[in-house]
Amino acid sequence: MYISGNKFLVKHPRLTLILFLFIFSVVIDLVLGWIFLPSNIHSFRSPHDYYHHGLLPDKQVKTTWNAVSYYPFYTNSLGFRDREIRQIPLKNKQHRILLIGDSHTEGVGYAYGQTFAGIIDETFDTLGINVLNAAVVSYSPKLYYYKTKFLLENVGLQFDELIVCLDISDIQNEIVYKDFKPGLPGNRTKTFYSINKFLRRHSLVYYSIGNIISKVKYNRFYRERKRVEKNPRTDLYYTFFSDFYDSEILQNENFHNIGLWYLDKDIFEKWGREGMILEKWYMSELASLCKENQVDLKIVIYPWPILVMSGDSNNIQVQFWSKFAEDYNVELINLFPLFFKDTEPKITVKKYFIEGDVHFNATGHKMVADELLKYLK
Repeated sequence: MYISGNKFLVKHPRLTLILFLFIFSVVIDLVLGWIFLPSNIHSFRSPHDYYHHGLLPDKQVKTTWNAVSYYPFYTNSLGFRDREIRQIPLKNKQHRILLIGDSHTEGVGYAYGQTFAGIIDETFDTLGINVLNAAVVSYSPKLYYYKTKFLLENVGLQFDELIVCLDISDIQNEIVYKDFKPGLPGNRTKTFYSINKFLRRHSLVYYSIGNIISKVKYNRFYRERKRVEKNPRTDLYYTFFSDFYDSEILQNENFHNIGLWYLDKDIFEKWGREGMILEKWYMSELASLCKENQVDLKIVIYPWPILVMSGDSNNIQVQFWSKFAEDYNVELINLFPLFFKDTEPKITVKKYFIEGDVHFNATGHKMVADELLKYLK
């Protein structure tokens, strides 16, 4: 074998040289990757074939929302945000509640125990009730429906109640995800993902090329948006809009000022109405899915600061979902009145929301949790 191998090398010196250089290059690339690649290149966020994106299971990281303060982030075996890495049984003798929503329900900016989901989880745990949080940044009814369907029919997760926390940004996300089509990954796709994951983790060349391609798309997005500000929040925004190719809409600042959609009739007619038609369709599908699986569905609505400042506690969002809840015999938990108790809207916004942001601060999370616990108990 050794002699015949030597004969081959002598007979094909050029091919031998190419093969040697290739193997040498691969080894050097992997060694350099081991030395220079950052250990945190793996995000705990991940695309998903069936429900667009989610969280990777069994992760423990430090993350940030404002590029200033960092907070701990854990995911459990199902890829849900949790208080720690833990194994979640698919079937449970305890009564089980599943929360789903977007960044407000995921609880960006705060440790899990400070979020309304974490507070409810901790409170109910002492009562023998199991609470799981399936929420992820930039979810909307289309993804609520497909993720719930996936969990019930593909994962086999059993739960008794589903609480959907609807955000005013859902109408924009519905338009962005309009062309997304769910599909289950086949063996070929799984193999591709595995190879891609290995190379991103270990190959300096592959990682560098991928970064260059991502950088081009990243800069194009900000260029089309005509925005200079770049931070973890806007970067996440870019991630979920990366396959949305309508540059004319991306350049329209009104499209990104979602709160204004509910206050300006012209803007609402331009995008908001379509977004509401889409979200109503997927929420009606979700209601049917829950009924088929004997899951009790509840929906929660809450305001953004711009709606608090408007002083209108009975706006389009409240009217729309009140009518939906009545039509589909679903319990509605309306949290808008909570944020209209103070006479001065500016005081409310400062008290319950992160400064310069639309998300709840720790006080806001605590108030929301206390109110939800009244309903759920």
